Amino acid sequence: MKTILLDLGFMAVFEGLMPMLAPGKWQEMLRMISQQPHETVRKMAMAVCCLGLALVWFVMEMIK
Repeated sequence: MKTILLDLGFMAVFEGLMPMLAPGKWQEMLRMISQQPHETVRKMAMAVCCLGLALVWFVMEMIK
């Protein structure tokens, strides 16, 4: 449970970095993404999720 909360905290920090550091670029990126077909956005999100899962697995294996 502690690990999940820690992960959620890191995710919140990471998600807030772009709008905090470069709000104009972040808004431009959101506009570009919103113009993409739903299937393209879905595939991009799936790729990011898979990379995230792979990173979590890799780190957990290193910690063992």
